[in-house]
Amino acid sequence: MDAQNKLRKNSDSRGSLCRVWYDAATVREICSRAGANIAAVNYHFGDKRNLYASIFDRVFEAVRAYRTPFLPRSEPPEQRLAIYVRAFFEELYYCEEDQREAGDIAAIYLMEMARPTEALDHIVQAYIAADAEELQDIVTAMLGPDAEPEVVLNCASSIAGQVLYYYHAQPLIARLHPEVPAIRERVDALVDHVVRFSLAGVSSFKQGSNG
Repeated sequence: MDAQNKLRKNSDSRGSLCRVWYDAATVREICSRAGANIAAVNYHFGDKRNLYASIFDRVFEAVRAYRTPFLPRSEPPEQRLAIYVRAFFEELYYCEEDQREAGDIAAIYLMEMARPTEALDHIVQAYIAADAEELQDIVTAMLGPDAEPEVVLNCASSIAGQVLYYYHAQPLIARLHPEVPAIRERVDALVDHVVRFSLAGVSSFKQGSNG
């Protein structure tokens, strides 16, 4: 395996980035953890920024392989929403069998939210923007073409926020409700809940606009 693939696939390279801030992690440390030659890494990536973006590319390529494909626009928006929510949960909970690796990925993601780097612009444009547009298109189809853009955005954000809450608050949920099975074990039930809750919420805005 060449240095480029080794860095992209080796979980230790992600681990070195998630254990310290991006600014503090050195290319030498990342290469040491991954067993890669620093000269070859410099040749393939040029600098830490490109290496960091490449690690995220590897992560998103992996998680997108696990999720259910979105439905076409010709399908009813309610069905499209159900598939969207399921795909979102699948991406977060079924992407990695190795829990340590999944933890490293989550840590890097949270670090980007707390202290964004140059890589975030690439991540948004390459992976996040299309999904956000898909969800807003679904909400628009449910509300109607005359829906206010701010209402569409807020509804879409609320739908996504439900899924992200379960992801980010797992440690809190486990401590507050130890009797409840782990989220990974009840994804089907949570998908159904988020879809039903979201349909009711979006419907209330549609009724309000009609009233």
